[in-house]
Amino acid sequence: MSIQIEDLIKDELKNAYVIENGIFKFIPNTSYSEGNFSKLRDLYGEHQQDSKNGTTHRFETILKRTNWPTSKFKDKLILECGCGAGPDTEILLSLGAKVVSVDLTRLEVTKMNLGQNKNSLLVQASIDNLPFKKDLFDIVFCHRVIQHTPDPEKVLDHIMSFVKFKGDIFIHSYGYSFLQFFRWKYFLRPITKRLPSEALYFIIQKSSTFLFAITTLMIRLGKIGKAINYFFIPFENYSQNKHLKSKPKKWLIQYGTMVTFDYLSPTYDKPLSPSVMKKLSLKHLDNKGVKYEIIKNKDLTLLRSI
Repeated sequence: MSIQIEDLIKDELKNAYVIENGIFKFIPNTSYSEGNFSKLRDLYGEHQQDSKNGTTHRFETILKRTNWPTSKFKDKLILECGCGAGPDTEILLSLGAKVVSVDLTRLEVTKMNLGQNKNSLLVQASIDNLPFKKDLFDIVFCHRVIQHTPDPEKVLDHIMSFVKFKGDIFIHSYGYSFLQFFRWKYFLRPITKRLPSEALYFIIQKSSTFLFAITTLMIRLGKIGKAINYFFIPFENYSQNKHLKSKPKKWLIQYGTMVTFDYLSPTYDKPLSPSVMKKLSLKHLDNKGVKYEIIKNKDLTLLRSI
């Protein structure tokens, strides 16, 4: 393995982990996400991977959102905060990076999806209490994760401390906007996040074929129909996505089920505001010589180095 855990962690934590199946575990296997995100990993991990679904969806999404050339990742030591089933990890590794991927639980699924790779190191830990030395990583990368933590501002404050001097950072959050907060998911979440994950998944799965048909019909109606889908119909339809629209109907329904469950099941969903990103960037990044920008629209907010 080209990445050695002993070179990364604080001296006082040298004996604070166990190794199971090649995964370095600093916390037990259970967590608040065990019921929802782990289910997504088990059922749909391969749906998210470009190598398994035959698209370049993740690859192009990462390059578009970071706005970085592929050469930016080559030979860089990346701290990936919240890797899930490993779809982004796969892309980062393919770009020639050395990736330390952290998540709370179920990294066995991640390891199975990624296979053996000397440039990958999987660490089971909480991203609000990482075991690593400060100012260590070339890139701190947190995509689709931070809003699902109990205190996103605290997490961002913490993970920024691991960026090295003149390093790079990429943070993604759901949009902090009026339109985003009036989507169907935020009206339903006060109920759905309290449901047992199996019950919620059953409801979404059983209604998915019908909702796929309804949302497809709305898409055909043009802008008005798309607006109805965005605000009122609780299902994510990817039949018009340029990367996925060629997939069979059954696959698209499964993918939409996965994303809808991902929206409705997490215990936490707290998008970060651009003002918080700016405040913490002034605290951490300006002192490290990191040039950055904050991008915001109705669906997402990005903090990225330039």
